[in-house]
Amino acid sequence: MKNRQRHILVTRLSALGDIAISVPLLKEYARNNPQIKFSVLSQPSTSPLFEGVDNLHFIPFNLPKEKRGAVDVIKFARRELAPLGFTEVADIHDVIRTKIIRWTLRFYGIPAKVINKGRKEKRDLVKKEGKVLKQLKQSIRRYEDVLVALGLEELNFSSEAISCSHKAKNDGERRIGIAPFAQHKGKCWPLEHVEECIRLLSKDPSNKIFLFGGGKKEVEILEAIASRFPNTESVAGKFKMKQEQELMKSLNVMVSMDSANMHLASIAGIPVVSVWGATHPFAGFYGWGQDLGNALQTNMECRPCSIYGNKPCMRGDYACLNNIKPQQVVDKILEITHNN
Repeated sequence: MKNRQRHILVTRLSALGDIAISVPLLKEYARNNPQIKFSVLSQPSTSPLFEGVDNLHFIPFNLPKEKRGAVDVIKFARRELAPLGFTEVADIHDVIRTKIIRWTLRFYGIPAKVINKGRKEKRDLVKKEGKVLKQLKQSIRRYEDVLVALGLEELNFSSEAISCSHKAKNDGERRIGIAPFAQHKGKCWPLEHVEECIRLLSKDPSNKIFLFGGGKKEVEILEAIASRFPNTESVAGKFKMKQEQELMKSLNVMVSMDSANMHLASIAGIPVVSVWGATHPFAGFYGWGQDLGNALQTNMECRPCSIYGNKPCMRGDYACLNNIKPQQVVDKILEITHNN
């Protein structure tokens, strides 16, 4: 036991954006601790994000959705995880399923450290009256705190800001990604604004526009939009994660909501123009390495009203999103790509 290799299980089962936030951090900690084996338990589709570091491994949480009850998760932990020789658990999710996993593994003598999500601070940030509008700890820092609590040396993990003069590729062609969807309405820019933005951008033949999304409904909407404008292509539903990441790396800029695509573009090293409505970068979910000056927001007393954008608009008009105009986004794109 004395010479047993440390093997840390990191659990983050969802959501895609939060999983993506963890990628640069876990890769950096693995590189700086080659004597330790790290394994990430997460959605099977996210496996390609964690490739490229020898001592960072991936374990798919591949239980079917209909078999994710407590008993099923306990069986999974016993059969699939316990035999792998973990020495400790870093729970950077802290939801019912990860609680069950770490409690089960505790019976095998495997200790765990758990994320502090800062729930009270987040409630204060979004409350209707007496709002405390201040920058909260970034999620990536909260993840790092869990690793430090396990005794790993703090790296003061950071990144230089992603360049705002990202060089053009493909002989001067400006490659622009647009990801107009998010899980909740409070984070979605109106589609009529999205279309007007595409119309303005597509007038310039040097602009090549790629539309990103997922799911049958989004694919249909984006295909229809792409058919109406020149120099515009929908890539929604056409690629797996690895291929989509490669495409993102070829972009000059990405336009995204407060959603997974902001984080996927960030780990691809691409500047993001992010559109914010009910949520706010102060909650700690801003894109890794992104310039806060590229976050487009409406200054309203009621903002932010939600951490996740899942609450109905208290005004009923989603003015926070409607008041961000297409020309603002176009201008920010041109500012970022001004050297192209």
